[in-house]
Amino acid sequence: TATSLSKPHICGPMSAPRTVKCWAAAKPKAALEEVCMEVPSLGPHGVELRVQFCGLCGSDVHLINSDGGYADFTGFAVGKPQVCGHEVIGIVTAVGEEVTHVKVGERAGIGWQNGACHECEWCKKGDEQLCASVKATCCEGNVGAFADYVRIQDGKFCFAIPEACDSAQTAPLLCGGQTVWTPLVQQTKDGDKVGILGLGGLGHMAIKFASALGREVTALSGSASKAEEAKALGAHAFVAHSDQSQLDALAGTLDFILVTLATTQTVDFSKFFPLLRPRGTICFVGMCPPITADVFTLGFTMNNITTSNTGGRKEMESMLAFCAEKGIGASVVLRPMDEVNACLAELESAKHAKRFVLTRD
Repeated sequence: TATSLSKPHICGPMSAPRTVKCWAAAKPKAALEEVCMEVPSLGPHGVELRVQFCGLCGSDVHLINSDGGYADFTGFAVGKPQVCGHEVIGIVTAVGEEVTHVKVGERAGIGWQNGACHECEWCKKGDEQLCASVKATCCEGNVGAFADYVRIQDGKFCFAIPEACDSAQTAPLLCGGQTVWTPLVQQTKDGDKVGILGLGGLGHMAIKFASALGREVTALSGSASKAEEAKALGAHAFVAHSDQSQLDALAGTLDFILVTLATTQTVDFSKFFPLLRPRGTICFVGMCPPITADVFTLGFTMNNITTSNTGGRKEMESMLAFCAEKGIGASVVLRPMDEVNACLAELESAKHAKRFVLTRD
């Protein structure tokens, strides 16, 4: 339940529920208000973080607006306010007795997923994101990290952050970064010619990763003005897909296209399929409306249409290690958490290649 901030902020021990200060939407599309909410006591596998940085993700907007398929996973659906925030880095303040991989006082992070059964075939393969019992950090009434503290009951989804990683630049990697990292490492290989479609928050991280992984990267955008920005991020080439002559020149050359677009507008993807080489793949990670494809034509070149969904714990750990080694982080804009409503409005109205990261004192 949410209460006014006129009530005291109670910080109980881990064996008891805790009252946290958080930014919550009381109903769909409502402005967020700072309130106090109670979160459950920690179990033996639980972890609590004091929030320092929290990335702002497109999924937060969809949850607050109760958009489409997101509606069933909101706090509203279970009679609670919606508290978002799932790209969080902070200091461990409490752990359950079974938690050994992170310790009180250490820096750690939590992403989109905060629980799985660890017993099913998918968990045993390291694909916890496919578990039928998957839990999400800020869905179904869970209080996310737009707060001073965040708790999860499955500490296996709390990750130690390598010393070399900058906290603010790493926060967006815990959802957005992992979302593009997973298909790039699972579906491409060294030397592949990779197209990145969309140069927003996901796309800019995809370019950085693909280039550092040794892929030959072509950035694809409808805006020719983004060419220099794309190349500065690591793209080897840039194609304005609004120019048919540029698309014609690229036809049949790409092994893989990663679609990072997040839009509610209908997009004609048929013009991108011809860019693929035989057996090439187009993979969707952005939230797009339903697509149509000419499977008869695609059959001649044996092209693949795939999707990808965040990743398992192994992808999170490999991504963080890679970022520490290569010095990679997201391009970010820092704002205090009490400016969250202004940031949400800007995120909805503007498309740029930087991620907002909310900070707490």
